[in-house]
Amino acid sequence: MKMLSPFVCFDASFCHSSCFLVVCFCARSVDTTRSRRDGEVSGRDYHFVSRQTFEAELAAGKLIESGEFEKNHYGTSTDSVRQVINTGKICVLCLHTQALKVLRSSDLKPYIIFIAPPSQERLRYLLTKDNKNPKPEELREIIEKAREMEQSCGHLFDSVIVNTDLDKSYTELLRLINKLDTEPQWVPCSWLR
Repeated sequence: MKMLSPFVCFDASFCHSSCFLVVCFCARSVDTTRSRRDGEVSGRDYHFVSRQTFEAELAAGKLIESGEFEKNHYGTSTDSVRQVINTGKICVLCLHTQALKVLRSSDLKPYIIFIAPPSQERLRYLLTKDNKNPKPEELREIIEKAREMEQSCGHLFDSVIVNTDLDKSYTELLRLINKLDTEPQWVPCSWLR
């Protein structure tokens, strides 16, 4: 059995620039109290739960993160993350700083890899290559939010990859994940109890 579970994390403000990871790995389903829409499948698009169930999960500390949008609750449960891990896949999460702290202190034993944006010029090039035309202020915001996340949570990251080139970033990500299977890793002593 693996001691560590690799997680790929990046700030929600630049998820769009790192979405190549979702194709190669596996994103978890989010729990929500909103009604299912046509074509949505529970467990694939979302886990549709009652407000009572959601509030019970929240009270029991079973949610890594949660929030409310248009009077509906949304959250990432440790159970949905554990389901991804149990299939042998890598869990891809887009987390805010508080959720990252919750994840690190959970029983999931995460190895956290932070995907950081490159310089503003390089980010513009990558997005333009992807047929996107970001405004300069959007690029500055992406980079600033990532910098803030690194300053407040950098001590929680096991590795950081600066996404200057998709192929190189992907290769480095695979190298780090494979390293978990072949080399010993330092872990918090609380995980050994």
